[in-house]
Amino acid sequence: MIFYAGDMVLASAREVFTGPKNSVFICRDIRSPLDAFYTLLTVKDKETAKKLVAVFENGRPPAAAAEERPYIACFGQNTLLCYVFAYHEERRLDLFAPGQIISMRDWETMSVNLLLACLSSPLPFPLLALALEQGHIHLRKDGTVFFTPYFDLTDLKEDSGEAVCARLCAERLVALQPRRGRAKSAELMRKKLAHNSLRGLPELYRDIKITEIRRKSGLKAKAAGFWRHGQDRLFTTVLVVSAALAGFALIVFVSQLLFGEIPIFRLFERCFDLIGERSLR
Repeated sequence: MIFYAGDMVLASAREVFTGPKNSVFICRDIRSPLDAFYTLLTVKDKETAKKLVAVFENGRPPAAAAEERPYIACFGQNTLLCYVFAYHEERRLDLFAPGQIISMRDWETMSVNLLLACLSSPLPFPLLALALEQGHIHLRKDGTVFFTPYFDLTDLKEDSGEAVCARLCAERLVALQPRRGRAKSAELMRKKLAHNSLRGLPELYRDIKITEIRRKSGLKAKAAGFWRHGQDRLFTTVLVVSAALAGFALIVFVSQLLFGEIPIFRLFERCFDLIGERSLR
């Protein structure tokens, strides 16, 4: 299948998804000498197309710049509404996280990176919620997170806002928590999920960072306490050794004054070299 988007001629290289409302393809620009690939979202249902246009116009997150768009180009072909997105090689979070996230520190780092990706994403909240719900989240080898627009628009809800995104994000993070270890941020997420009290992504980000800082502070305090305790013991040991050396020096000085020699040093002399008139040397 060939699609024409301005100067680009996009040839379908792989079909990622097809459903009753839309399809998603990985396409190659056959006009490009760089062998460039793009993600193409095509909408065939008219009502869904209207809904998606409204979402792109009105559902933009406040953090996104006014001129920033999540897609590269938008065009119509025959009865299809098409959106061209950048293509990134897939590395699904749910597949790679279990092998890459081993410790609670790894989990906290990944959690922060996921939230930063959410906060900096130009995707409107309804589409961001769709990416979180459908698992279009990817984890690079360096730990950074990105989203892919492989949406099934059947589940698109125009009223999904930031609170929905925060709840879905928290659910993902709790599900990916390693079995070994405990994190206060994860416990806090569970409590807020149980009470449905998550209101936004910045709140979730602050919860993780604050508990992370407290944990580090706690470790520093323990280390400082251990060092202080060790310092006390070291000081006591040095004081005892110094007192013993001072006492020994005083004894040597007094012996030298009274006897002209130091009797204790005789222990280190060869006392049996001479017996009577005979020498053992």
